[in-house]
Amino acid sequence: MEKHTPTSRAALMMALITGLAACEEAQIVTPPPPAPPPISTFKVGGSVSGLPGNGLVLQLNGADELPVGTNGQFVFPKPLNKGSTYTVTVKSSPTAPVKQTCTVNHGSGTITAATINNIAVTCVTSDYAVGGKVSGLSGKGLVIQLNGRNELAIEKNGDFIFPGVRLADGSDYSVAIKKTPANRKCKIEPISAAPDRDTLHIVSIACSKKKRR
Repeated sequence: MEKHTPTSRAALMMALITGLAACEEAQIVTPPPPAPPPISTFKVGGSVSGLPGNGLVLQLNGADELPVGTNGQFVFPKPLNKGSTYTVTVKSSPTAPVKQTCTVNHGSGTITAATINNIAVTCVTSDYAVGGKVSGLSGKGLVIQLNGRNELAIEKNGDFIFPGVRLADGSDYSVAIKKTPANRKCKIEPISAAPDRDTLHIVSIACSKKKRR
């Protein structure tokens, strides 16, 4: 029979403890955490209407720019993460072939779980009141006509505007003298000048006294 001395028993117990500790350490190995799921991204877009030419530039969140040259669908190429907010604005409206003002509807929100495609951009051609200036007039009797139908009687010198008439940018126009005051002759000349904010000043009419024969 094998005999164990106090020293050998102590050594055996230490070996058993060391072995158990090693087993516990081997069992506590923590696996790596799972990879996070990919972030969903979606694009932002919509449609443009009323556009006759180039010059419209849209902007997404004050940074990404998108030139648009035709009516129909548009999409910003850079996608946004799910949960992101978006705002689409007009950076510049068209100026050729006509000047326009473009507005955005449904232009902001938060991306949930789908592509944004309901943004509506509508462009409207700018229009102006039509007028000019008269000088040398003395008394009543001057009647002018716009595009062969809109008549305006003028009784004093200075600026005039055809009431209730607005012309779209790029429109053709013709101003003529329909009636001239008695004993006066009036001459009409076109004005080559840029419009102010709301009025096209298109003609200058100078009247003078008729010379006696």
